[in-house]
Amino acid sequence: MTTVAEPGATVAPGPPLWRSRGLVSLFSASTTARLANESARVAMVLLVLERTRSPALAGAVVGASTLPSLVTGPLLGAWLDRTAHRRSAFAGNQLLLIVSLAGLLVATGHAPSYAVVLLGLLAGLTIPVLTGGFTGLIAPLVPAAMLRRAYGAEAASFNVAGVAGPALAGGVAAVAGAAWAIGMTAALSVLALAAVLRVPMPAPVVDRSAPSLLRSVAIGLRHLATMPPLRAVTVTTTMSMGGIGALPVVFPLLAEDLGAHASATGYLFSTFAVGALLGSVTVASRSVRTGPMRMAFGGVAGLALAFAAAAAAPNLPVALVCIFIAGALEGPVLASTLTVRELHSPDWMRTQVVTTAASLKFGAYAAGSAIAGWLVGAHGPRAGLLMVAAFQVAGIALGLLARGTRTAGVPRDTGRPSYG
Repeated sequence: MTTVAEPGATVAPGPPLWRSRGLVSLFSASTTARLANESARVAMVLLVLERTRSPALAGAVVGASTLPSLVTGPLLGAWLDRTAHRRSAFAGNQLLLIVSLAGLLVATGHAPSYAVVLLGLLAGLTIPVLTGGFTGLIAPLVPAAMLRRAYGAEAASFNVAGVAGPALAGGVAAVAGAAWAIGMTAALSVLALAAVLRVPMPAPVVDRSAPSLLRSVAIGLRHLATMPPLRAVTVTTTMSMGGIGALPVVFPLLAEDLGAHASATGYLFSTFAVGALLGSVTVASRSVRTGPMRMAFGGVAGLALAFAAAAAAPNLPVALVCIFIAGALEGPVLASTLTVRELHSPDWMRTQVVTTAASLKFGAYAAGSAIAGWLVGAHGPRAGLLMVAAFQVAGIALGLLARGTRTAGVPRDTGRPSYG
């Protein structure tokens, strides 16, 4: 396990983050790849709607591109932690996206619906490379004292992609059509592929007595479930993400409820993403004194208050302020969560822990969207925002219970594999 300062300790500022060997190459590749992925989600929906006028098919394509990570996350993470061929997974992710986008461009509106859904599935098979694979490369590339700032930059990478990807796809589609948005996304994927080939990827050190891949997956799941800090932050942030999954359903109707046109939905999403980006950049650029666990729980509590306030907003400007504050808190929550995972995971399991936890959050996000669809349809968008706030409160309560209930016989991690 990488040695880092204990939670809550003051860390010396250290040299500028961007002087760390390989970090610029890493974040260039990860941000470009995530930008292509975020753009693809929007471009695929726009293409399906433009050619088939079927919201159901558009939703099925998005679901198909998201749900596979529930299975592939733990498997890919365990494989990346033990293989000397990491680069093939990162390059393969970009190639799969390029192939699926080209297939959608040809098939959508001409081939059966199941073929379009299968192409969406193909695009999502290796998504855990983006949600955890790049994150697992950070610790070997930066000094221990700079890890928290590095994870702040990692959170900023996600948020830059979340802001710019949908905006690029939507802008190109508005000017030239959805097919051109697909083409632009494929071009971004090619750039990401070229960037991946330049990222330093040191081979992991694997014990010769290491168990099989499936056994490693089981050990990683057990570690995530039995290490109290990991368990606590995973439970809390998974519940938090379940609430945030309501936003795609809530924001369009909220804009109309506040007297604005439905197109103001874009302002709400962009405001949340920009706030998250600024919050992440703040963590990346400063030596943070607050312990990561405390920051994660405090940020989720702030999210509850911000979304509850948005539910009571009398007009769009007030709602935008509340949503911006929520985003500014979400950025540090992600950065702190990554730090907790690093503190309490051995090197040989780091990537698997990140990808598995991210997969759980993907599943919660999908479930939250489904629950919100029913709730908002019955009670309106403000009830949906209160649901988001309630999920944050429930996440804190369950996370505190998970942290306080220690499993007997689980030793403090020493960084050495334990296969028993």
